[in-house]
Amino acid sequence: MVRVLKRGGEVLITERQKAILDLIVDIFTQTHEPVGSKALQEQINSSSATIRNDMSSLEKMGFLEKAHTSSGRMPSVSGFQYFVENSLTLAQVAEHDVYQVLKAFDDNFFRIEDLLQRAADILADLTGYTTLALDVEASRQKLTGFEMVTTSNHTGLAVFTLDESSTLTSQFAIPKNFLPSDLTTIRQLVHERFIGKTVLDIHYRLRTEIPQIVQRYFTTTDNVIDLFEHLFKDIFSEKVLIAGKVKLLEFANLETYQFLDKPQMVASEIRDSLGEEQMQVVKVADSHSSNLSQLTVISQKFLVPYRGYGVLTLIGPITLDYKRMVSLVNLVNQILAMKLTDFYRYMSSNHYEVN
Repeated sequence: MVRVLKRGGEVLITERQKAILDLIVDIFTQTHEPVGSKALQEQINSSSATIRNDMSSLEKMGFLEKAHTSSGRMPSVSGFQYFVENSLTLAQVAEHDVYQVLKAFDDNFFRIEDLLQRAADILADLTGYTTLALDVEASRQKLTGFEMVTTSNHTGLAVFTLDESSTLTSQFAIPKNFLPSDLTTIRQLVHERFIGKTVLDIHYRLRTEIPQIVQRYFTTTDNVIDLFEHLFKDIFSEKVLIAGKVKLLEFANLETYQFLDKPQMVASEIRDSLGEEQMQVVKVADSHSSNLSQLTVISQKFLVPYRGYGVLTLIGPITLDYKRMVSLVNLVNQILAMKLTDFYRYMSSNHYEVN
């Protein structure tokens, strides 16, 4: 007997029942049709009556559901969850899938966003589902460069460099009565107070130190503080690259579709689902967000050299082919990590990311 901790208590399941459940999940995710005992006999060395009894027991445990139009059974949400937690293994990836992924990545990438978007696009094309790629968590990145230039008498451009690799620009209106030396002062304050600090630390200092420090250098402070707020607001934003968003409407509702328009909330949900030491997680109807709670969310971290971890995520229905989907996520993830290594090797050889 195999002890299974199931929501609502512990249940006992035999090795044969486990094999039957695994096989039903495998067949159902391929055909999306209820599975009868006869379909299992070739691989389960037992009589049809014994198999039916085990299927009935699995139904009582809550792992299977009876189809209304057939005598067959199909996995319940708990059945899929059990399979993912106890039986899921990587499937053999087809050679043409490997070739397709390698070919799609065979390009020159000058921005990390383009590379992450390509990964999301490839995974969406291969799976037919919605995919996301997240850069390193914004709050953990460090500001390593900052410059300001005037583009006219009334406008300017601020250029941020994060982790010595990712660039971000912010256009701004020059406050009235500002002198050129005032912009120089702001640049100096940023270099003194923010360079080498994490985005999270900068966020804290903008709220605590900057209002007091600005008073030492400027007679009128409100417009200066507002300028600081405007300049830095985008560096707190998560980079979430999405592909196959429209496909979401085939298996989810409009609210879930609209939820993906909120990158901060989406990124928070995905990151919270992964523990600090976890590299991959498969959530079956188990997301904290109500918008994803009836879906499967597969997330896997990838290493961004010198910077930390990003996350590649697939969102699909509960009835997806778990072995193939997890294997494809793993494949794209591995090749993405290789391309990122090449990207940063190129960056470190005195080249710079083009924005």
